[in-house]
Amino acid sequence: MNLLASLFAAVVLAQSTMAPSPGDAAFSRGDFGAAHVAYAAAAAAHPDDLDAIIGLGTVDLYRNDLADARGLLERAAKLDPANPRLRSRLRALEEREPHAGDFQIAMRDDRVSIPFASSEPLPMIHVRINGVEGSFFLDTGATTIDLTPAAAARFHVAAHVVGQGVFAGGKTATISAGRIDRMDVDGLSVRGIDAGILPATLPGGNQPADGGIGTTFLRHFLSTIDYKHARLVLYPRSSSAAFEREAAKAGATIVPMWRVGDHFIFARGHVDDGPDSLFNIDTGGEQLGVQLTKEGLAAAGIPEPDPSKAHHFMGGGGAASALPFTAASVTVGSTTRMNLPGLYFDKGDQFAIFPFAVAGTISDEFFRPGAVTFDFDAMKMIVT
Repeated sequence: MNLLASLFAAVVLAQSTMAPSPGDAAFSRGDFGAAHVAYAAAAAAHPDDLDAIIGLGTVDLYRNDLADARGLLERAAKLDPANPRLRSRLRALEEREPHAGDFQIAMRDDRVSIPFASSEPLPMIHVRINGVEGSFFLDTGATTIDLTPAAAARFHVAAHVVGQGVFAGGKTATISAGRIDRMDVDGLSVRGIDAGILPATLPGGNQPADGGIGTTFLRHFLSTIDYKHARLVLYPRSSSAAFEREAAKAGATIVPMWRVGDHFIFARGHVDDGPDSLFNIDTGGEQLGVQLTKEGLAAAGIPEPDPSKAHHFMGGGGAASALPFTAASVTVGSTTRMNLPGLYFDKGDQFAIFPFAVAGTISDEFFRPGAVTFDFDAMKMIVT
């Protein structure tokens, strides 16, 4: 090996073994609060630190602070406009920002209470789509209003293919999209809603459903899924501060939440005696309290479940299987639920799409004893 080659090899080796920055290390383990502090310190010390500026912009995007995110990402674009990580974040920002004609909301009062048509296996409500009555699960794992192909045809929603979706167990399937002209329920009308068209198979057992109402719809409101009183309650987002004051007085759990991509909600919690970790908050898991990754199981001290007891079901990506277990406790903030049903996907999970560690999912059974509110203005999750 000549001297030039030796020097090149030494540089490559040094780069490959270089420790990540404090901001990147916190980000990769899903601790976005710590990442924001570290990135801010790095950017203050070195104003042209591209990694820190993009990192700050990313975390601001996740906490829905779109104005600060745009300022930071545009600052990064002046340093390296072709940076692929930056371009990805700018595309995500553009998708978040309002577009003319989208979500034109008319509310009759300062809150709309929609009774559950049923609570099992998941909360379901009735609404009208383009004047036609439909039944929908409440599912924060869904996007806006997700429709089955049959429902899309019945509601006269034209569909076009938009790509591949990732579903339970890491299964993928082709997904399409369409446009809902109008959704109505007593006291509320919303016009101009982008809709997802799911694969033909919809989770939910034998209960008929036309689709799911998800995060990208609920984020336009201060949204409470009230299991105890069997209702969905929607408030204007401007109700945020007053609602949280009352929730704090009542002793509710109030924790930061993060929105990643178009609809993924994350918050921190822990299972059994495991460490504080990042969890996807997906209320659409039928009879599910918590899903854990292989790493999440190990961190919680839960042995890998017996493969011979696999639970088989039809997920959004088709046939899937998972191994059941019971979590002795699941904790978010000051709220702990005991003996929750859990699942482990031994053949892969859906979290590999994220650039940070995810311990698993906290789902429907965790929230059933009370209510969960998603405050997309303050980016807080309130559990009662």
